[in-house]
Amino acid sequence: MNEEKLVIIKDNEESLATILFTYKKGEKNYVVFEFDETEEISAAVFQSSEDEKEGILSDIETDEEWDMIDEVLQQYFDELESEETDEDDEE
Repeated sequence: MNEEKLVIIKDNEESLATILFTYKKGEKNYVVFEFDETEEISAAVFQSSEDEKEGILSDIETDEEWDMIDEVLQQYFDELESEETDEDDEE
């Protein structure tokens, strides 16, 4: 699996995270990621820069957005579990 990394700078401290997936809803792009050091999963709104090589992460602000991310994250884990089960069946 090709893992994409994300460097998050908050309060002048850098944290490395692995992007689990991205999700677009309406005009917003969300990125769901796992901090490499703590394995904590989080999400943010991603706004790309003009060159689209970098961007800014903004906090998710509403309970409705968090509920939507929770649902999508659960679907992601269900799909991973299904893929693992399929691989086990093939062995």
